[in-house]
Amino acid sequence: MNKTYDVKSVPIPKFSKPIDLAEGKRLYQSRGCGDCHDVDGSGKTFIEDPAIGILSGSNLTAGKGGILADRTDEELAIAIRHGVGKNGRALIFMPSTDFQGMTNEDVGKLISFLRSRPAIDKSQGEVKPGPLGRFLFLIGEIPVFVSAEIINHETTHLANITPSVSIEYGKYVASTCTGCHGFNLKGGPIQGAPPEWPPAQNISKNGLTKYTESNFIQTIRTGKRPDGTEMKFPMPWKSLGQLTDTELKALWMYLQTIQ
Repeated sequence: MNKTYDVKSVPIPKFSKPIDLAEGKRLYQSRGCGDCHDVDGSGKTFIEDPAIGILSGSNLTAGKGGILADRTDEELAIAIRHGVGKNGRALIFMPSTDFQGMTNEDVGKLISFLRSRPAIDKSQGEVKPGPLGRFLFLIGEIPVFVSAEIINHETTHLANITPSVSIEYGKYVASTCTGCHGFNLKGGPIQGAPPEWPPAQNISKNGLTKYTESNFIQTIRTGKRPDGTEMKFPMPWKSLGQLTDTELKALWMYLQTIQ
């Protein structure tokens, strides 16, 4: 957890048009950034468990206690996609495995949106992995504790990707789901989650046999399954409900390719 990483920065495009900032806001909401950094970007403690640890998201504003004023766009992109902070140290419990494939354009719009937000004075919450959390990390059960350790830092990122109802774009969208549903998207216990959290569902083709494209999209948008039952916390359906029809249709198409 104290390891340092040398990650080369790449130029990140800047955006100022309202339509681009609105897309950055949608990315922030739909990719679940607020689950750890709060809806206003000021950060919050999202896990407080004596065994797993105390984990808090950073204040992503330019206020006192925030990191925005002290980071370049390129440094923020490294944090988002590589899980590596300004000093090269690994960011603890930053799920960069979900975001490592984000295009330069999407990262740029997300960062530009953050820079457009009001500054909020709020101190950094505590980040302190607990004994069980450290043990589970040691045996490989919670790799997200140091996502930088399993990310390929030599990856060449795409400049952009054209949204389309395609398997390729669906795979791009599906990366958001890997933090809870696993890299194979077949579910199971959620990395680093307190024991009372339910396991993530299998969202491969075999796990979605009761769904059609239509009711899959409806479930994501409403939080209610086809049988009328409600999806339980921590399934972030309100965040994922911000995905566009194109994203959701492409996601469904991609998930149908996973056996």
